[in-house]
Amino acid sequence: MNLVSTYVIGAGVTGLSFAVTLGYGKVLESNPGLGGKASSYNMNTHVGKFTFDIGGHWFHHQNAPKVLQLLEGLSLEKHARQAFVYWEGGLYDFPLQQSYKTHADNSLVQQIDRELAALGQKEATKSQNYSDMLLNSYGPTLFERFFRDYNVKMFGVSDLSQIQIGKYEEIRNVRTNQKTEGYNSYFYYPKDPLGAQAIPVHLAKDVQVRFNSQVQSIHLNQRTISINKQTSPWETIISTIPLPRLVSMIADVDCGIAYLSQQLRASRGLILNLGVKRNLLHANKSWIYLAEMKYHFYRIGFYSNVQPDMAPEGYSSMYVECSPLFFKNKQEALYIVPQVIRDLISIGMIEDESDIVTLKPIYLEQNYCLPDNQVTSLIQSYLQQYGIYSIGRYGSWHWSSQHEDMQQAISLADELRRTINFRKLLKV
Repeated sequence: MNLVSTYVIGAGVTGLSFAVTLGYGKVLESNPGLGGKASSYNMNTHVGKFTFDIGGHWFHHQNAPKVLQLLEGLSLEKHARQAFVYWEGGLYDFPLQQSYKTHADNSLVQQIDRELAALGQKEATKSQNYSDMLLNSYGPTLFERFFRDYNVKMFGVSDLSQIQIGKYEEIRNVRTNQKTEGYNSYFYYPKDPLGAQAIPVHLAKDVQVRFNSQVQSIHLNQRTISINKQTSPWETIISTIPLPRLVSMIADVDCGIAYLSQQLRASRGLILNLGVKRNLLHANKSWIYLAEMKYHFYRIGFYSNVQPDMAPEGYSSMYVECSPLFFKNKQEALYIVPQVIRDLISIGMIEDESDIVTLKPIYLEQNYCLPDNQVTSLIQSYLQQYGIYSIGRYGSWHWSSQHEDMQQAISLADELRRTINFRKLLKV
């Protein structure tokens, strides 16, 4: 591997983790700042400064042993997850497959008891699709009364049987009614007024990042890359941008691979960041899940409950993740914002519209990738023949968390470094 001609596309946590672990490589970022979707921003208002992330970026490190080593020197504070489910007009502790027992309808509780007991005695079988996985995890009653509609709202896909099971989904959907805290029962967050962006800022300390660097095209056979209309040679490319976009940049890509990349789908997203007057319902909550179709969002979270410096005293810095069932493009997404505010008022999260100090809607063309393991495997194998590696949530086209993406980047860097050392040993 030629050190000079190794390029990393994207200065989010995945690309930066790769560059730090490998120890070299030029990181190309099309934007003027770090972080990608893990970036943060401030809003100065008449009541003080609010800080927002781009949705909830709570840092976990389960099954990612080398990730914390990469973050040595960054002050991370451990938080117990305080998550809730808004279900049939009440708040229940998360995970719901335990807290349903406090439901007022005893016959419903007994029915769920029987179903979960039957699942516990049933030999585990491989689920065929997302709907099947949820049924095998939670049973028909919890599926029909919460998990189906929640996931339909999150993905914006009405038929969950059309969604494949991604790499990490079965870990998250724990089939249990035992006394367990479930997946990601605690998390870390920077003890820093920067918010989630403190992580990419820390990673970038010893990395060469070229901002405002637009990749126009990549040639496989010529092995050239065009950056801001300047052509350079390359030997290895690590890409963290959406996989279909990467393929579209390759001037001489195989037409079959181009066709396959166009079949990949993702949900759109709308995150509404709000600085609001604090009320009693905000207290002691990390985030809340909502499945009912009458609400235009599926999750609400509170940045300032995790890092108090992210909102002035007496106020909350919060985010609302809106369902793509209600929009197909940016214009339609922005159109539903007034209804989202009315929904928040109806459940008591905001007492009055006048309590909103600042508001910013953030539209995401890609939010959750809908996995197609066969297609992505074919595309990845093709690209790797030429020395191009596509990683991260959008590069791998799967649903993953920040720590999982970082671990993937670390593992790839370690693998490539071993290859380099082996070549040196053979004097190749």
